[in-house]
Amino acid sequence: MKIHWVVGLSVVIAFTAGTAQADGLFDKMFDRAVDSAERKAQDRMNQRIDQSIDKAINKTEETVQCVATDQACLKRARDQGKQVSIVNQPALSDTAKCVVTDTACLKQAKAQGKKIEIVEETELDTLRCSVTDAECLKRAKAMGKKVEIID
Repeated sequence: MKIHWVVGLSVVIAFTAGTAQADGLFDKMFDRAVDSAERKAQDRMNQRIDQSIDKAINKTEETVQCVATDQACLKRARDQGKQVSIVNQPALSDTAKCVVTDTACLKQAKAQGKKIEIVEETELDTLRCSVTDAECLKRAKAMGKKVEIID
C-alpha cells in the first residue's frame, strides 16, 4: 500500500510540475507571438512611409518649374514628357542698392528710374568690381560674395 501511495504522490508531483512548465512554455510562446506581431506592424508602417517618400521624390523629379512666359522651358519640359509647374516671375525691384563710392551703380540706377538705397558693402549680395581692382576682388572672395565685373 505504501508503494501505491508513493507512486500516486510521485505522479501528482510530476503532473503539477509538468503543468507549471507548460504554463511557462505557453507564456513564452505568447510573448514571442506578440513581439512578432508588433515587429510586423512596425515594418509595414515603415514600408508605407518609405513608399510615400519615394512617391513624393518621384513626383518632384518628374516636374519642371517654368516661368509662364519662358516658352523654351515649357517646350523642353513637354519634349521630355515631364509635368510643368508654373511659377511666378520674380518681381523686379524698383530700388537699387549701391555703395556710396560706386558712381557707376548710382548713374545706372538713376538712368533706369530706380530709387537708390545707400548701403554698406557687406549688405550687398554682389560686389561690382573692375577686372583690374585686385582689392575689390579680394574683399569679395573674403566675404563670400558674388562679383559683377563692370568693365
